[in-house]
Amino acid sequence: MHTSMCLSRFLALLLLIAFPLYIAIRGSASLSDIAFLLSSLSERAEALHIELTSPLAAPSAPISKEVFKTSTKPTKPVRAPESGRKKRYPSLLDGLVHCINSFEQYSFLAEQVLQRKHARYSKQTPAQKAISNNLGYPAHFEKARKGIEVNARFSEKIAQIAREDYHTGAQALEDKEEAEFGVVDLAFGHLSRDWSTQGAKERQAVFPPVLGGLEQHFGGNGRGNKVLVPGSGMGRLASDLADLGYDVTANELDYGSILAYHLLTNHTSSLHQHTLQPFVTKWTHQANPSSRYSALTVPDHWPNKAVKLVEGDFLEMFPEDGEFDAIVTLFFIDISKNVIDFLSNIHRLLKPGGVWINVGPLKWGTHSALQLSAEEVLQLADLLGFDVDHTSRKNIDSLYAEQPETLLKFTYEALSTQRPLQSTFVDKELILRSTFYTRGAHTSEDAHFYITGPMIP
Repeated sequence: MHTSMCLSRFLALLLLIAFPLYIAIRGSASLSDIAFLLSSLSERAEALHIELTSPLAAPSAPISKEVFKTSTKPTKPVRAPESGRKKRYPSLLDGLVHCINSFEQYSFLAEQVLQRKHARYSKQTPAQKAISNNLGYPAHFEKARKGIEVNARFSEKIAQIAREDYHTGAQALEDKEEAEFGVVDLAFGHLSRDWSTQGAKERQAVFPPVLGGLEQHFGGNGRGNKVLVPGSGMGRLASDLADLGYDVTANELDYGSILAYHLLTNHTSSLHQHTLQPFVTKWTHQANPSSRYSALTVPDHWPNKAVKLVEGDFLEMFPEDGEFDAIVTLFFIDISKNVIDFLSNIHRLLKPGGVWINVGPLKWGTHSALQLSAEEVLQLADLLGFDVDHTSRKNIDSLYAEQPETLLKFTYEALSTQRPLQSTFVDKELILRSTFYTRGAHTSEDAHFYITGPMIP
């Protein structure tokens, strides 16, 4: 501050001396020249004063590093400047922006699907068209458009709520052409599986092994125990666990699921409030064409608001070791880029003597660094410090997001038995599940299993 005051006084003195000298030398100077000189000197002096007196000029205090978790109520992002030909919101995640845009453009995207179907229909010969008309085929286009209108109202509501929750403003976040039909289509399938009466059969196949495993591990008294559900999707399993009294944290990276979950949890006032026709653009593998227009309502059960939703990457959002009594993964570990990272993180996050319960296939994608068999996954768990009972197996069959009356079914066949684990390292019971995934005539090995957490020293 002392330095700044001295400099200000020096500049003022310099101006008093330099200005008369300048007038004497430039007697013929115009008034505009003089005004420009005064303005320039004044601006430079002010800028220098601000720079020296600004807090940024002082030595900065150490800044502590903190890890932040997103909650069910999104924080307000900083908006991007309004300049430029294309407005962007760099504080918003690309996945969030892409999902909002895709939900907003659902009607446009679904109409494109119909137009491609109609283009193939139109290429028929007149004789073929006449036969198609006798089958009543053209009526499907009009029925589908009515279903798209139903879905569009629901989809646009999701996008509207997302814009309000994440404070995006009304401007376009992404070009219309960048919207993706698959984002919305997948979300509709997950809604059907998790939050409609139609999905009850699928839930009843895979939820009981999880609930039973937790009950057995905690001796029937799991109330208050901390359970993490990474890859929670639409959140039904996490909600059902919270209904039983567990302290549940859900974690999801996919904003298609997150945005729909926000609508059901925070913007729904009655059961079966929202209607959609999720199969209206799916015309293959059908025994009866009416199944294309099957309507379902969501939610069929109240989402439990006690669930804490952490939005973001499972590998990045949980810095604290030994935070959870149990971790439940349902159709999750095979989406990893490297399954070693997922299992290592699960091991790190579990308390000693905790339990990891996994249900799901090993349907590895092309992005996976390792495409392990069930036995190799269990060997990996051994190597990472889990205590695994390799002898327990039992059968579980489950479909996934099945369309009514479809001729194509995706079946997950689980092999599993249960037996107590006798070990000096772990004082809790362990259950192991292995499974196989079947799709048509092609079979590949996958895994469902329960595994105990870090060994107790």
